[in-house]
Amino acid sequence: MSYCVNCGVELSEELRSCPLCQTPVYHPEKEKNAEEAVPVFPRERGEVDVVRNDVAVLFSVVLISTCLACGALNLLVFRKYLWSVYVIGGCGVLWVASLPLILVKKPHALLALLADGMAVSLYCALISWFHPGKGWFLEVALPVVWLCVVFVGIFVGVAKKMKPSILAKASLLFAEAGIFTVFTELVLNRHFAGRFYLSWSAVTGICCFVIVAALITIIRRSGLREEVRRRMHI
Repeated sequence: MSYCVNCGVELSEELRSCPLCQTPVYHPEKEKNAEEAVPVFPRERGEVDVVRNDVAVLFSVVLISTCLACGALNLLVFRKYLWSVYVIGGCGVLWVASLPLILVKKPHALLALLADGMAVSLYCALISWFHPGKGWFLEVALPVVWLCVVFVGIFVGVAKKMKPSILAKASLLFAEAGIFTVFTELVLNRHFAGRFYLSWSAVTGICCFVIVAALITIIRRSGLREEVRRRMHI
């Protein structure tokens, strides 16, 4: 039988704190057994060795095999259209986007974004080579791709440098989403209709604006902020 060292109340064996004064209960035998127990899983990250080079080789082999197989099918069986070029280009984009994440433990985010932007731009250029259209590559594809790269770079940079809260990250994300949709529709309408005007993106932009305004209000008001954090466990 044990007793509380603070108020002297009688304690049962399973209690971790005194029910009267909330003083923590110390069980020497239990603590000793817990310290001597061997953990089933590693306690620290990095104890399990990850064979990054082998994963990169496997990923590269899968993509190269896909390119070769599609190229052979295109040349020998389905020869009406040169469709394998698009598959090969897509595999190249996946390779450029995924390989740094596999090989490097902590890749440089901005350099990876630039590489991804270049890969997607080259893929769009490849498509425009076969389907020139009316200058859609320069007027639509490049502006949209690089605006996306810039917005993702801003989000990643702010998240790394300023360490904002989840609510602040959400407000920045919705603000960028609203601007991106409006810009995309303006570019598309300018290319296809010859003038700037808004239709569907006005709805998404207003919705994003309302959400951003609500999130900023929650961030600025300490009572609302703490209530949201408590209810959402953030």
